[in-house]
Amino acid sequence: MKAYVYTHTRLDTNEIFYVGIGTQDNYKRASRSHNRTNYWNNIVKKTGWKVDIVFDNLSWEDACKKEIELIKKYGRIDLGTGTLVNLTDGGDGSLGFKHSEKTKLKMSKKRKGRKHAQEHKSKIKNSMLGKNCKKIINTETGEIFKSVEEAANSIGISRVALSLKLTGKSKNKTKLNYL
Repeated sequence: MKAYVYTHTRLDTNEIFYVGIGTQDNYKRASRSHNRTNYWNNIVKKTGWKVDIVFDNLSWEDACKKEIELIKKYGRIDLGTGTLVNLTDGGDGSLGFKHSEKTKLKMSKKRKGRKHAQEHKSKIKNSMLGKNCKKIINTETGEIFKSVEEAANSIGISRVALSLKLTGKSKNKTKLNYL
């Protein structure tokens, strides 16, 4: 299985603040915001972030080595040695990890126990059907996007970062706005 190494860069200072590895062909892990630490989330809320794939098409072992090298190079905030919010020295990803059947059953039961209000269910349904979704325009080019994700991909930032900018929760220096 081929792997890659990625970095996350703050949009306010252009500093690298996270180094990670992933294996999906479409770089899905690099662009995800869930399963991140509070330190990572605090930076993203304040500034937004962009993803750079710095090494690609590596073996898992080589990707782990590169991750370790980059974390050492940029240093960790928690150790007072640099700018990264990584909490480990790297190389400890979970390639091929599989939950036990017992754990899968627990997770399934937990998800099935959730109840959503009818209003929330309607919002989910409408968003899945593409109803009531705000379109986004690039005011510089006039290009119109059907979703935040599509617009975010066009300028190379995460969907979450763009959503925060469009809703005014972080400064919007992009040329994208809701229609």
